[in-house]
Amino acid sequence: MHEEPRTGDDLLAQALDRQRRGLPAAADTLTVERSWTVPPSVESVSVSYRLRDDDACPVTEAVVDGCAISLDDPQPLGPVAIPKPWGREIWFTGMEARGESRIGHGAALSIGTYLALAPEHLSCGNLPVLLKILDPRPEPVLGELYLEVHESKQEVYVVTHVEPAAWPEGRGRIRYGISQAKRHSYGSDDDFRAAFLAALKRYEDVRGDVDAGAEHLSEAEAAARAEALTFTDERTLAVGDVIAVPVWVPHSLQPGVRVVEFQTPTYERFILSSSQKVLTQPGWDSAHAVAHMRLDTPAVEPPEPVSDGVERIVRFDEFGVWQARLNGALALPRELPYALAFCVTGKAVLAGPGDSLELNAGEAAFIPRASVGRDIEGRSDSLLLLAAPGL
Repeated sequence: MHEEPRTGDDLLAQALDRQRRGLPAAADTLTVERSWTVPPSVESVSVSYRLRDDDACPVTEAVVDGCAISLDDPQPLGPVAIPKPWGREIWFTGMEARGESRIGHGAALSIGTYLALAPEHLSCGNLPVLLKILDPRPEPVLGELYLEVHESKQEVYVVTHVEPAAWPEGRGRIRYGISQAKRHSYGSDDDFRAAFLAALKRYEDVRGDVDAGAEHLSEAEAAARAEALTFTDERTLAVGDVIAVPVWVPHSLQPGVRVVEFQTPTYERFILSSSQKVLTQPGWDSAHAVAHMRLDTPAVEPPEPVSDGVERIVRFDEFGVWQARLNGALALPRELPYALAFCVTGKAVLAGPGDSLELNAGEAAFIPRASVGRDIEGRSDSLLLLAAPGL
């Protein structure tokens, strides 16, 4: 008879039951499946669980290959840098073939292993929202992200730096949505889509020749790129600005504009165009993207006040994000399955049932279910971003 593999939550429940009955702890083998690697991989780790009683406040703990980690207290996220043709991404909760973030003091565990230890206990079975930094190069064109759309992935950017070398006046840009003036210059939306696709095709043909090593095409490429981009619009961005990117909205962050990004934990995208060689797929997805892209430009939604110094900057179906200027204590709603925290400026202290965690500017943390609703404290100069499903 085939026996279903035991999950981390199964092993946790069995271990705590042994401890309650006064039986000795025993190590188990946990199978961690990584479906995102190529090919998919399976790792077996030795793990034991225990309830640690600290000053009458019990804390659930796992010991993985000799490394102890609390399953109840906030844990620091260890970022991994992913090089891109336009610069780099810094992943705090990324799990992908190109890299995997780490978690715990000293970045003790891969985040995939940590989440497998007790998925229900840690996050009610939810994969964490993808938290990362986009850090484009400051050079014109070379630091321009892909112009793309998403079918199911929703994103929100918070601007943390505008490179003076690229934007001396302190305001950068994002290509965002389509040009309404250009759209209305055509007889119908179908005509607009067809003209945009034709311009993108001309750009892709020239770009393909450049990628193949053809010389003396700089003027032709610049002209094709300029023509294609006339079909899109731009918005200016300064430090502190927030911009939400719903599904099917064409967008491309511009050079030298660094942002913190929260997004649906999927990696799908459709590329309309790219000013660099695309390394992750054979070509662009212009036809599909143009056929489905959103033609109206989303309005800028003002932040929604939550409490003194706290505002909701986005509410998507899968998650929401709060921006908190802390001068004292804040508590998240207790019903959240988990939360993520990113410290933009100052310092913040995240309380747990066992240990607290201090975050400095540029650092991030995973807040497991057992710590949701506990105090988050900061000073008057502390700016914290918090994300969770249902927030």
